Amino acid sequence: MAHKQEIELFISDDGELKVHIKGVKGPGCMKVLDSLAKETGELKDTQLTGEYYEKPLDITRPETKIQES
Repeated sequence: MAHKQEIELFISDDGELKVHIKGVKGPGCMKVLDSLAKETGELKDTQLTGEYYEKPLDITRPETKIQES
């Protein structure tokens, strides 16, 4: 089962954009935020959630080593 990741965007009446990233553990969320900031403008403030401090999920498959005899 795939791990669910969400990006919530909130736009205030005065045009300020707030972003809430869910399901991205560890500093990977900052990569997502940096990509968004390149498209939308300068970051004013960043508040880290508990997910930032959690160990990122390793979604890659481990290498299989075959021992030749």
